[in-house]
Amino acid sequence: MCRVLYVSAGADTTSGVRVDRIIVEEGDAGERLDRLLARLLSIPRSQVRYLLEQGAVRVRGTTPLGGRRMKPGEAIEVVWAGPGIVPTPHPIPILYDDDALVVVNKPRGLPVHPVGNRLEVTVVSVLLARGPLAPGEPGRPGVVHRLDAATTGALVLAKTLPALHGLMAQFRNRDVAKEYLAVVDGEVEVAEGKIEGRVGRDASRPWRMRIGGAKEAHTEFSVVERDRGQTLVIVRPRTGRTHQVRVHLAAIGHPVVGDHLYGRGQGPLLL
Repeated sequence: MCRVLYVSAGADTTSGVRVDRIIVEEGDAGERLDRLLARLLSIPRSQVRYLLEQGAVRVRGTTPLGGRRMKPGEAIEVVWAGPGIVPTPHPIPILYDDDALVVVNKPRGLPVHPVGNRLEVTVVSVLLARGPLAPGEPGRPGVVHRLDAATTGALVLAKTLPALHGLMAQFRNRDVAKEYLAVVDGEVEVAEGKIEGRVGRDASRPWRMRIGGAKEAHTEFSVVERDRGQTLVIVRPRTGRTHQVRVHLAAIGHPVVGDHLYGRGQGPLLL
């Protein structure tokens, strides 16, 4: 039989990038590589084909074909995201889908990816039920950017490594324009404005962020409509800090309606 002899030290073997090293034994000589990997790793052959196409499988230092007949003693190395995130079929609105990426309208309350060791339904687990995502950071296959769990909006995930690297570069270089619609408490007096304030984690309440942290953050906004003590605004974050939009709007006295961390927290978060 074949054995997984090695999983890379320090890797998150439940969901993140990992390296499996497999040695072919006598009993498996002559079996096709794709069938062998599907059986050994307990994954569909469609996922094996994807790993082969992405160059994630190596035999003798080269990328093999799926139909390659394996010989005793040969070593197979697989660099992949691991099978540990349980695919969870669940409805999710698809805005765009092709061979390289998928864009979803993330529902309110659905986390983008697992946090810690918790097993929960996430955007990643839902999309993995539809097909493979590009190997990324541990626990975050395909993830290019994030939205707060309580926030709804467009979210793009990568299916291939070239798409992952290209999209991440675009976000890093700020080639991607991001806009949010938010309803805030109070009637904002100015028509538009800029908010600049460093954002960092609150040491006394680590589940919150605060103004005065280590990372620079810039947010622009413009008023769409004012009505009965509330304001609809378009928000354009120029940086991507955790909870940046919510922290900045609260800092100017206009927290997002429904924000239980930085505002009064009555009803759903209107962001």
